[in-house]
Amino acid sequence: LGRKRHGADDISSGERLNMILWNHSSTFRSSNEYREPPYVKEEGPPDAVCVSYTHDRDYGLFKEYPTGKENLKGRGWCPPSEFQYED
Repeated sequence: LGRKRHGADDISSGERLNMILWNHSSTFRSSNEYREPPYVKEEGPPDAVCVSYTHDRDYGLFKEYPTGKENLKGRGWCPPSEFQYED
């Protein structure tokens, strides 16, 4: 999941509790699937909830950057440019 677009809705009240689970497998990390993940070209634009100004290079195409975060424009890694949706 970490190499695919994913997101969460903003919350306007209350709090969010996230559980992050990290695993490590030296066998998997030495595999071709890890080194060359099986990306496919996006067939359409991402759902707006699934873009992140910290991770997605093309965030500004789908949403306005929050005030003070404009410096992150184009700095994300997702998706790799050759797999990015093109209108």
